[in-house]
Amino acid sequence: MASFPDHPTELINSILQHLSFRDLLTVCLVSKRLYECATPLCYSQIDLTIYRDNLRSIIHLCRSIFNKPELAAYIDSVRLRDGEPADGRRYCDISKIPEASPPRPTDEDGMSEFVPFISHSGLAYADIWTEKVRAGDLNAFVALFLSRLPNVKSFHVGTLVTLPDPEKKELGRDSPTAARDMDNQFLGKIFQSAVFDPSNHGISRFQYLEHILYPWPITPWPGKNPDFCKPKDMIALLSLPSMRSISGWCLNPESLQFSWPVWPAGPLELAYLTSLSLTHIHVNFLGQILERTRALKELRWVWKHTPDVDPLNADLMDLDRFVEVLLAVQDTLEDLNISVDMIFPWSTPDFQDLETRGSLSGLRSMVNIKRFKAPFGLLLPDGDGQKDWDTKRLEDSIPPNVEFVTISDDDTDLGFIDQDDEWPKIRSWLSETAWKTTPHLREVRLFLQKSSDAVRFNKLDELEAIFQGIDLPHQIVHESEASHRWDWDM
Repeated sequence: MASFPDHPTELINSILQHLSFRDLLTVCLVSKRLYECATPLCYSQIDLTIYRDNLRSIIHLCRSIFNKPELAAYIDSVRLRDGEPADGRRYCDISKIPEASPPRPTDEDGMSEFVPFISHSGLAYADIWTEKVRAGDLNAFVALFLSRLPNVKSFHVGTLVTLPDPEKKELGRDSPTAARDMDNQFLGKIFQSAVFDPSNHGISRFQYLEHILYPWPITPWPGKNPDFCKPKDMIALLSLPSMRSISGWCLNPESLQFSWPVWPAGPLELAYLTSLSLTHIHVNFLGQILERTRALKELRWVWKHTPDVDPLNADLMDLDRFVEVLLAVQDTLEDLNISVDMIFPWSTPDFQDLETRGSLSGLRSMVNIKRFKAPFGLLLPDGDGQKDWDTKRLEDSIPPNVEFVTISDDDTDLGFIDQDDEWPKIRSWLSETAWKTTPHLREVRLFLQKSSDAVRFNKLDELEAIFQGIDLPHQIVHESEASHRWDWDM
C-alpha cells in the first residue's frame, strides 16, 4: 500500500484542506512532498492580530515573500485584526505614544531587499515610504506586504493599521483637521498607483481583489492623515475589475458633481459590485456611485455629521434626496441599512440635534428590499407640531416586502426613548397594520446604543412590553462593550 505522501496531489490536497493551520505546519515537517502540498494552504489565508509596538509578524511575512516570491501568489485572503486595546472603537488619544517603540528593521529582516524595491518603483512617494519602513511604521509595512500580492481576493484591516500619524492636538481644545489639510497614507496610495499609474512600478494591480474592509478612524475626528481618506482612494477601489464588496469611508470631493476618471474602454461601470458599506460620504457623492452599479444587493450608508472636517456634512439630512439616489438600484437592492452618527461641532459644543428634510416614504415603492435597518427618527414623515405627530406612522417609511426590520436609536432628534410618544408608534404598526403594510415580515429588532436611555435607566423590560401579545419573533439588542464597529453585522 502506498504511503500517504505517495498519493496523487489532488487526493492529498482534499484531505489537507480540512486541517487547522497548526496541523498544517506540523505536516510541513513530515516530508518534502507534504511540505510542497501544505505550503499553499498555509499561506492562502493570512489572519493576524496586530499591535502597534510589535510588527514582527508583518516584517517576517514581507521577508518571506521577498525571499520566495512564489509564496505571495498563494495568498488570497488577508485579515489584520486590532490587538489593542480590548475595545478598539474607543481610543481616547490618537497622539498617545505606544508603550514600546516598534522595532527598527535591519538587513537581516529584509531591508536590503525592501528598500531597493521601493526605490526602483519610481513612485512619487517612494522616499517617504522608505523612510517610514526604516522607522518600522506599521502602515508602511502593511502596504509593502500588500503591494506584492498578485492574487489577493480579500483584504480586511482594523483601526491600528489605518491610524493617522499622531498630531500634537488635544481633543476638546484644538480644532480638528479640516478635509483640505488631510492626506492619505500608504494603503490608499498604492491602490491609486495600481489603478491610475500605468508605469512599470512593480506594485500589484489587484486584478482579483473582490472584498475590502477598513474602518472609520477611532476618534470623533479623523486626524491629519487617516488612510483611505481621499475620494480618489475610493474611486481606485471602485475601479478594480473584480471588486464585489467595499466597506469603508472617504472624504467628499471638493465639489459635487465631480468628474470620474476617463478610461479608454469608456465610462466606468461597477458590473460586479454587490455590496457597499459607506461612511461619511455625502448623499450626492453616494448617488454618483450608485448610478454606475448594475448588480448592487446590499447598501449600508452611515451619515456622519462632521462640519468641522467637511462642510458638506452639515446638520441637515435630506431624506427625499436619499430616496431619489436609491432609484438607481431599486431593481437589485435587497438589503438597506441606514445609520446616523452625530459628532458635536468643536466650535459649537451646545449643538443639539440633526435636522431632517423630507421623508423615507419613497421606500414604499422599493419592492425588492428584504432586510431593512434605520433609526427611529428617520422613519417618520416630516412635519411640525403635535397634530402632525399624531398622524405619523412608521409603516409609511418601511419597504412593503421587507422580511427583517431593525429599528435603531441612532443620534437623531427622535430616538425611541420616549415611553409615552415613540414606543406606541412601534406597537401600533406591529399590532394594527403590519399584516397589511408589511405582509412578509418575519422578525423585528430594536437596536440600542450603550448611551440609550432604555439601557442606562434599565427600561428594557418596559420596552419588551411593546411586543406583548404580538405573534412575531423579535429581539432587543444593545451595543456590546466588546464589539468592534467594523465587525458589526446589524
